[in-house]
Amino acid sequence: MLRRYVAIGLVLASSLAMADTLDINLSNSAAQFKYGVPSGIAGKSSLFASFLYNDDNDAMADAGLLVLNEEGSVPGLTLGIGAKAVAASLNNVAPSRKFVSAVALGGQVRFEVPADRRFAVVGEYHYAPSIISFGDVNHFSQLAVRGEFSISPLTQAYIGYRDSKFNLDKGLPTADLENGAHIGIRLSF
Repeated sequence: MLRRYVAIGLVLASSLAMADTLDINLSNSAAQFKYGVPSGIAGKSSLFASFLYNDDNDAMADAGLLVLNEEGSVPGLTLGIGAKAVAASLNNVAPSRKFVSAVALGGQVRFEVPADRRFAVVGEYHYAPSIISFGDVNHFSQLAVRGEFSISPLTQAYIGYRDSKFNLDKGLPTADLENGAHIGIRLSF
């Protein structure tokens, strides 16, 4: 039995030593914390989980997979596709707290400036139509754009814009969890 615990501990420790990332970003009305680990599921891919909290006492958690591919014909361009499960607790859209969820498909485009690889522009979009959205949700969408600056090989700082929202059915208002600018840092270890 002890051997199993030691083996499991070694497997977990070895996965922690492979460039995990911690991403923290803040705006005037929201904070997001994201953790990612490299994955061998499909080529250059990563598994991630994040938690977002805003000043309306809304909370959103998501977890997913992003598969990346560097485009050889365009230096500095990386394209990615993936999916994530999203769950949120919304405070101000109904008489009582509302729990909603979705499975969103999405993509990412990242372009590092070839002249100076320290600068990059990243765009992401995730969408879940009503067929894979739950809890009186018509659809979920999340758009994010950011400009990154690499302070060191393991540390990036960025400024960006993000719009995360659930469009609800039954005459309920749109739940805009975040719509605005944010600043953040991403640490690799």
